[in-house]
Amino acid sequence: MNRIVVIEDDPAILRGLADNLRMEPYEVLTAVDGSDGFRVVCEANPDLVILDLMLPGLNGYDVCRRIRGRGLQTPVLMLTADDQESSRVQGFDAGADDYVSKPFSVRELLGRIRAILRRSSHDALVNQKELHEARSIQKGLMPVDLPRVAGLRIGAVCQPARLLGGDYFDVIKLDENRVAVCIADVCGKGLPAAMMMSNLQAAVRTHASDRMRPGELCSRVNRLMCANTPSNTFVSFFYGIVDKRTKRLHYCNAGHNPPVLLRHNCSAERLEGGGGVLGVFSGWSFAEHEIQLTSGDRLLMYTDGITESRNLRGEEFGEQRLIDRVIALPWCDPRAVTESVVASVKDFNNGNFEDDLTVLVVAVE
Repeated sequence: MNRIVVIEDDPAILRGLADNLRMEPYEVLTAVDGSDGFRVVCEANPDLVILDLMLPGLNGYDVCRRIRGRGLQTPVLMLTADDQESSRVQGFDAGADDYVSKPFSVRELLGRIRAILRRSSHDALVNQKELHEARSIQKGLMPVDLPRVAGLRIGAVCQPARLLGGDYFDVIKLDENRVAVCIADVCGKGLPAAMMMSNLQAAVRTHASDRMRPGELCSRVNRLMCANTPSNTFVSFFYGIVDKRTKRLHYCNAGHNPPVLLRHNCSAERLEGGGGVLGVFSGWSFAEHEIQLTSGDRLLMYTDGITESRNLRGEEFGEQRLIDRVIALPWCDPRAVTESVVASVKDFNNGNFEDDLTVLVVAVE
Protein backbone atom coordinates (compact mmCIF):
# COMPACT_ATOMS: atom_id res chain seq x y z
CA MET A 1 0.00 0.00 0.00
CA ASN A 2 1.38 3.41 -0.99
CA ARG A 3 1.96 5.87 1.84
CA ILE A 4 0.99 9.52 1.35
CA VAL A 5 1.71 12.46 3.65
CA VAL A 6 -0.78 15.36 3.43
CA ILE A 7 0.38 18.71 4.84
CA GLU A 8 -2.58 21.11 4.92
CA ASP A 9 -3.67 23.66 7.54
CA ASP A 10 -7.35 23.87 6.48
CA PRO A 11 -9.17 21.26 8.63
CA ALA A 12 -12.01 20.70 6.14
CA ILE A 13 -9.70 20.20 3.16
CA LEU A 14 -7.35 18.00 5.21
CA ARG A 15 -10.18 15.76 6.42
CA GLY A 16 -11.75 15.49 2.95
CA LEU A 17 -8.43 14.67 1.30
CA ALA A 18 -7.49 12.08 3.92
CA ASP A 19 -10.90 10.37 3.70
CA ASN A 20 -10.84 10.17 -0.11
CA LEU A 21 -7.26 8.88 -0.19
CA ARG A 22 -7.97 6.17 2.39
CA MET A 23 -10.88 4.95 0.23
CA GLU A 24 -8.53 4.30 -2.72
CA PRO A 25 -6.91 2.82 -0.48
CA TYR A 26 -3.71 4.61 0.52
CA GLU A 27 -2.04 4.85 3.90
CA VAL A 28 -2.38 8.51 4.89
CA LEU A 29 -0.41 10.55 7.42
CA THR A 30 -1.28 14.19 8.08
CA ALA A 31 0.23 17.39 9.44
CA VAL A 32 -1.17 20.91 9.83
CA ASP A 33 2.02 22.98 9.74
CA GLY A 34 5.28 22.98 7.81
CA SER A 35 7.69 22.02 10.60
CA ASP A 36 5.63 19.04 11.74
CA GLY A 37 5.01 18.04 8.14
CA PHE A 38 8.74 17.99 7.36
CA ARG A 39 9.35 15.83 10.43
CA VAL A 40 6.63 13.36 9.35
CA VAL A 41 8.10 13.15 5.84
CA CYS A 42 11.59 12.42 7.21
CA GLU A 43 10.32 9.77 9.61
CA ALA A 44 7.72 8.08 7.40
CA ASN A 45 9.58 7.97 4.04
CA PRO A 46 6.30 8.29 2.06
CA ASP A 47 5.67 7.53 -1.60
CA LEU A 48 4.09 10.97 -2.17
CA VAL A 49 3.75 14.30 -0.36
CA ILE A 50 0.70 16.50 -0.94
CA LEU A 51 1.75 19.93 0.25
CA ASP A 52 -0.21 23.15 0.70
CA LEU A 53 1.83 26.28 -0.06
CA MET A 54 0.37 28.59 2.58
CA LEU A 55 1.22 26.98 5.91
CA PRO A 56 1.94 28.33 9.39
CA GLY A 57 5.61 28.24 10.33
CA LEU A 58 7.49 26.87 7.35
CA ASN A 59 5.60 27.56 4.12
CA GLY A 60 5.27 24.98 1.37
CA TYR A 61 8.23 26.28 -0.61
CA ASP A 62 10.49 25.98 2.45
CA VAL A 63 9.25 22.48 3.26
CA CYS A 64 9.87 21.38 -0.30
CA ARG A 65 13.39 22.85 -0.28
CA ARG A 66 14.15 21.05 2.99
CA ILE A 67 12.87 17.76 1.58
CA ARG A 68 15.16 18.12 -1.43
CA GLY A 69 18.02 19.39 0.72
CA ARG A 70 17.71 16.22 2.79
CA GLY A 71 18.29 14.22 -0.39
CA LEU A 72 14.77 12.75 -0.50
CA GLN A 73 13.43 12.08 -4.00
CA THR A 74 9.82 11.66 -2.83
CA PRO A 75 7.40 13.19 -5.37
CA VAL A 76 5.75 16.39 -4.13
CA LEU A 77 2.32 17.57 -5.33
CA MET A 78 1.65 21.18 -4.37
CA LEU A 79 -1.78 22.64 -3.60
CA THR A 80 -2.58 26.35 -3.60
CA ALA A 81 -5.28 28.92 -4.16
CA ASP A 82 -2.69 31.10 -5.89
CA ASP A 83 -2.82 30.16 -9.58
CA GLN A 84 -0.28 32.72 -10.79
CA GLU A 85 2.42 31.45 -13.12
CA SER A 86 5.18 32.89 -10.90
CA SER A 87 3.94 30.83 -7.94
CA ARG A 88 3.90 27.65 -10.01
CA VAL A 89 7.43 28.30 -11.26
CA GLN A 90 8.62 29.02 -7.73
CA GLY A 91 7.10 25.71 -6.60
CA PHE A 92 8.83 23.76 -9.35
CA ASP A 93 12.12 25.51 -8.58
CA ALA A 94 11.73 24.47 -4.94
CA GLY A 95 11.46 20.84 -6.05
CA ALA A 96 7.76 20.15 -6.62
CA ASP A 97 6.76 17.57 -9.24
CA ASP A 98 3.20 18.68 -9.93
CA TYR A 99 0.80 21.48 -9.05
CA VAL A 100 -2.97 21.59 -8.45
CA SER A 101 -4.94 24.80 -7.93
CA LYS A 102 -7.70 25.20 -5.36
CA PRO A 103 -10.57 24.62 -5.61
CA PHE A 104 -9.75 21.28 -7.20
CA SER A 105 -11.66 18.30 -8.56
CA VAL A 106 -11.14 15.27 -6.33
CA ARG A 107 -11.33 12.99 -9.39
CA GLU A 108 -8.62 14.98 -11.18
CA LEU A 109 -6.45 15.05 -8.05
CA LEU A 110 -6.74 11.28 -7.61
CA GLY A 111 -5.88 10.79 -11.29
CA ARG A 112 -2.76 12.94 -10.91
CA ILE A 113 -1.77 11.00 -7.80
CA ARG A 114 -2.08 7.66 -9.62
CA ALA A 115 -0.01 9.00 -12.54
CA ILE A 116 2.74 10.32 -10.24
CA LEU A 117 2.92 7.05 -8.33
CA ARG A 118 3.12 5.04 -11.58
CA ARG A 119 6.01 7.17 -12.85
CA SER A 120 7.91 7.06 -9.61
CA SER A 121 7.47 3.37 -8.81
CA HIS A 122 9.67 2.01 -11.62
CA ASP A 123 12.41 4.62 -11.21
CA ALA A 124 12.35 4.20 -7.46
CA LEU A 125 12.81 0.45 -7.65
CA VAL A 126 15.85 0.78 -9.89
CA ASN A 127 17.42 3.69 -8.00
CA GLN A 128 16.79 2.28 -4.54
CA LYS A 129 18.30 -1.08 -5.49
CA GLU A 130 21.45 0.61 -6.75
CA LEU A 131 21.66 2.94 -3.73
CA HIS A 132 21.19 0.08 -1.26
CA GLU A 133 23.97 -1.84 -2.99
CA ALA A 134 26.20 1.24 -2.77
CA ARG A 135 25.26 1.68 0.89
CA SER A 136 26.28 -1.93 1.61
CA ILE A 137 29.64 -1.30 -0.03
CA GLN A 138 30.15 1.93 1.91
CA LYS A 139 29.28 0.29 5.24
CA GLY A 140 31.89 -2.33 4.45
CA LEU A 141 34.53 0.42 4.30
CA MET A 142 33.83 1.44 7.90
CA PRO A 143 35.32 -0.60 10.77
CA VAL A 144 32.71 -2.84 12.38
CA ASP A 145 34.75 -4.49 15.11
CA LEU A 146 37.09 -1.85 16.46
CA PRO A 147 40.60 -3.08 17.29
CA ARG A 148 41.34 -3.90 20.91
CA VAL A 149 44.39 -2.29 22.45
CA ALA A 150 45.19 -2.90 26.11
CA GLY A 151 44.98 0.34 28.05
CA LEU A 152 42.59 2.02 25.59
CA ARG A 153 38.83 1.84 25.09
CA ILE A 154 37.33 3.05 21.81
CA GLY A 155 33.77 3.65 20.62
CA ALA A 156 32.28 5.19 17.49
CA VAL A 157 28.97 5.91 15.76
CA CYS A 158 28.53 7.07 12.15
CA GLN A 159 25.04 7.98 10.89
CA PRO A 160 24.52 9.31 7.35
CA ALA A 161 21.74 11.85 6.78
CA ARG A 162 20.92 10.12 3.51
CA LEU A 163 21.29 6.55 2.35
CA LEU A 164 24.89 7.42 1.42
CA GLY A 165 27.15 9.78 3.31
CA GLY A 166 30.43 11.67 3.20
CA ASP A 167 31.62 11.15 6.78
CA TYR A 168 34.49 8.76 7.42
CA PHE A 169 36.28 7.39 10.45
CA ASP A 170 38.77 4.62 10.98
CA VAL A 171 40.68 2.89 13.77
CA ILE A 172 43.84 1.04 12.68
CA LYS A 173 45.99 -1.02 15.03
CA LEU A 174 49.61 -0.31 14.07
CA ASP A 175 51.29 -2.58 16.63
CA GLU A 176 50.70 -3.82 20.19
CA ASN A 177 51.22 -0.35 21.63
CA ARG A 178 49.95 2.08 19.02
CA VAL A 179 46.64 2.67 17.29
CA ALA A 180 45.82 5.20 14.57
CA VAL A 181 42.50 7.03 14.72
CA CYS A 182 41.10 9.32 12.07
CA ILE A 183 37.93 11.17 11.20
CA ALA A 184 36.96 13.10 8.07
CA ASP A 185 34.12 15.04 6.50
CA VAL A 186 33.83 15.27 2.72
CA CYS A 187 32.37 18.47 1.29
CA GLY A 188 28.93 17.60 -0.11
CA LYS A 189 26.33 14.88 0.39
CA GLY A 190 24.93 11.78 -1.25
CA LEU A 191 26.61 9.72 -3.95
CA PRO A 192 29.40 12.21 -4.92
CA ALA A 193 30.46 12.56 -1.28
CA ALA A 194 30.31 8.79 -0.80
CA MET A 195 32.62 8.25 -3.77
CA MET A 196 35.06 10.80 -2.35
CA MET A 197 34.90 9.05 1.00
CA SER A 198 35.81 5.69 -0.54
CA ASN A 199 38.76 7.35 -2.31
CA LEU A 200 39.92 8.83 1.00
CA GLN A 201 39.55 5.52 2.84
CA ALA A 202 41.69 3.74 0.27
CA ALA A 203 44.38 6.42 0.48
CA VAL A 204 44.51 6.34 4.28
CA ARG A 205 44.61 2.57 4.44
CA THR A 206 47.38 2.50 1.84
CA HIS A 207 49.66 4.85 3.78
CA ALA A 208 48.84 4.16 7.43
CA SER A 209 51.71 2.22 9.02
CA ASP A 210 53.84 2.17 12.17
CA ARG A 211 56.50 4.23 10.35
CA MET A 212 54.24 6.89 8.79
CA ARG A 213 54.02 10.07 10.87
CA PRO A 214 50.67 11.94 10.92
CA GLY A 215 52.00 15.03 9.11
CA GLU A 216 53.57 12.96 6.35
CA LEU A 217 50.44 10.85 5.96
CA CYS A 218 48.33 14.00 5.53
CA SER A 219 50.75 15.31 2.91
CA ARG A 220 50.63 12.10 0.89
CA VAL A 221 46.85 11.72 1.14
CA ASN A 222 46.45 15.38 0.15
CA ARG A 223 48.51 14.88 -3.02
CA LEU A 224 46.41 11.85 -3.94
CA MET A 225 43.15 13.70 -3.31
CA CYS A 226 44.31 16.67 -5.40
CA ALA A 227 45.22 14.36 -8.28
CA ASN A 228 42.07 12.22 -8.19
CA THR A 229 39.18 14.49 -7.18
CA PRO A 230 37.32 17.44 -8.76
CA SER A 231 38.64 20.92 -8.03
CA ASN A 232 35.45 22.06 -6.28
CA THR A 233 35.58 19.46 -3.51
CA PHE A 234 37.66 19.10 -0.38
CA VAL A 235 37.97 17.05 2.79
CA SER A 236 38.51 18.07 6.40
CA PHE A 237 40.61 15.40 8.12
CA PHE A 238 42.16 14.56 11.49
CA TYR A 239 44.69 11.77 11.92
CA GLY A 240 46.31 10.80 15.20
CA ILE A 241 48.43 8.01 16.65
CA VAL A 242 47.89 7.06 20.29
CA ASP A 243 50.79 5.29 22.00
CA LYS A 244 49.40 3.55 25.07
CA ARG A 245 52.88 2.72 26.40
CA THR A 246 54.15 6.32 26.50
CA LYS A 247 50.63 7.79 26.78
CA ARG A 248 51.32 10.30 24.03
CA LEU A 249 49.18 11.41 21.12
CA HIS A 250 50.85 12.48 17.86
CA TYR A 251 48.39 14.16 15.50
CA CYS A 252 47.79 16.37 12.48
CA ASN A 253 44.57 18.33 12.01
CA ALA A 254 43.93 19.11 8.33
CA GLY A 255 41.17 21.69 8.63
CA HIS A 256 38.81 19.50 10.65
CA ASN A 257 36.63 20.48 13.61
CA PRO A 258 39.17 20.47 16.44
CA PRO A 259 38.87 17.27 18.46
CA VAL A 260 38.54 17.88 22.19
CA LEU A 261 40.83 16.27 24.75
CA LEU A 262 38.76 15.96 27.92
CA ARG A 263 41.12 15.63 30.84
CA HIS A 264 40.36 13.46 33.87
CA ASN A 265 39.71 16.69 35.82
CA CYS A 266 37.03 17.72 33.23
CA SER A 267 39.13 20.47 31.65
CA ALA A 268 39.03 20.58 27.84
CA GLU A 269 41.76 21.18 25.26
CA ARG A 270 41.00 21.71 21.55
CA LEU A 271 43.45 20.01 19.19
CA GLU A 272 44.04 22.52 16.44
CA GLY A 273 46.96 22.98 14.08
CA GLY A 274 48.38 20.92 11.27
CA GLY A 275 47.33 22.41 7.97
CA GLY A 276 44.49 23.18 5.58
CA VAL A 277 41.80 20.88 4.21
CA LEU A 278 42.76 18.07 1.83
CA GLY A 279 42.24 18.18 -1.91
CA VAL A 280 42.80 21.89 -2.62
CA PHE A 281 46.53 22.52 -3.17
CA SER A 282 48.91 19.60 -3.66
CA GLY A 283 51.89 21.58 -2.38
CA TRP A 284 50.48 22.35 1.05
CA SER A 285 52.59 21.16 3.99
CA PHE A 286 51.22 19.62 7.17
CA ALA A 287 52.73 19.85 10.64
CA GLU A 288 52.63 17.24 13.39
CA HIS A 289 51.81 18.02 17.00
CA GLU A 290 52.00 15.89 20.13
CA ILE A 291 50.43 16.00 23.55
CA GLN A 292 50.84 14.02 26.77
CA LEU A 293 47.91 11.90 27.91
CA THR A 294 47.09 10.67 31.39
CA SER A 295 44.83 7.96 32.76
CA GLY A 296 41.20 9.05 32.65
CA ASP A 297 41.63 11.34 29.63
CA ARG A 298 39.21 10.99 26.72
CA LEU A 299 39.77 12.09 23.14
CA LEU A 300 36.52 13.28 21.51
CA MET A 301 36.40 13.50 17.69
CA TYR A 302 33.32 14.50 15.72
CA THR A 303 32.02 15.93 12.44
CA ASP A 304 30.03 19.14 12.08
CA GLY A 305 26.80 17.21 11.63
CA ILE A 306 26.86 17.03 15.44
CA THR A 307 27.62 20.63 16.37
CA GLU A 308 25.80 22.35 13.48
CA SER A 309 22.58 20.38 13.90
CA ARG A 310 19.71 22.85 14.43
CA ASN A 311 16.48 22.77 16.41
CA LEU A 312 13.19 24.29 15.26
CA ARG A 313 14.27 27.71 16.55
CA GLY A 314 17.37 27.61 14.36
CA GLU A 315 19.79 27.18 17.29
CA GLU A 316 22.84 24.98 16.77
CA PHE A 317 23.66 22.07 19.06
CA GLY A 318 27.15 23.51 19.40
CA GLU A 319 30.46 22.34 20.78
CA GLN A 320 29.66 23.19 24.41
CA ARG A 321 26.54 20.99 24.50
CA LEU A 322 28.63 18.17 23.03
CA ILE A 323 31.35 18.60 25.65
CA ASP A 324 28.80 18.82 28.48
CA ARG A 325 27.10 15.63 27.29
CA VAL A 326 30.38 13.69 27.33
CA ILE A 327 31.52 15.14 30.67
CA ALA A 328 28.18 14.02 32.18
CA LEU A 329 29.14 10.39 31.40
CA PRO A 330 32.59 10.09 33.04
CA TRP A 331 32.71 6.35 33.60
CA CYS A 332 30.65 5.09 30.67
CA ASP A 333 32.07 2.86 27.96
CA PRO A 334 33.03 4.97 24.91
CA ARG A 335 30.48 3.19 22.75
CA ALA A 336 27.72 4.13 25.19
CA VAL A 337 29.02 7.72 25.22
CA THR A 338 28.87 8.01 21.42
CA GLU A 339 25.35 6.56 21.33
CA SER A 340 24.27 9.01 24.04
CA VAL A 341 25.66 11.91 22.00
CA VAL A 342 23.67 10.87 18.91
CA ALA A 343 20.52 10.45 21.03
CA SER A 344 21.01 13.94 22.50
CA VAL A 345 21.37 15.45 19.02
CA LYS A 346 18.23 13.62 17.88
CA ASP A 347 16.27 15.02 20.83
CA PHE A 348 17.63 18.49 20.07
CA ASN A 349 16.77 18.54 16.35
CA ASN A 350 13.56 16.51 16.67
CA GLY A 351 15.05 13.83 14.44
CA ASN A 352 15.61 16.20 11.49
CA PHE A 353 19.16 15.33 10.40
CA GLU A 354 20.35 17.55 7.56
CA ASP A 355 23.95 16.34 7.59
CA ASP A 356 25.90 13.18 8.30
CA LEU A 357 27.13 12.86 11.85
CA THR A 358 30.02 10.90 13.30
CA VAL A 359 31.46 10.79 16.80
CA LEU A 360 34.54 8.83 17.96
CA VAL A 361 35.81 8.55 21.55
CA VAL A 362 39.11 7.11 22.77
CA ALA A 363 39.44 6.64 26.54
CA VAL A 364 42.83 6.19 28.25
CA GLU A 365 42.74 3.73 31.11
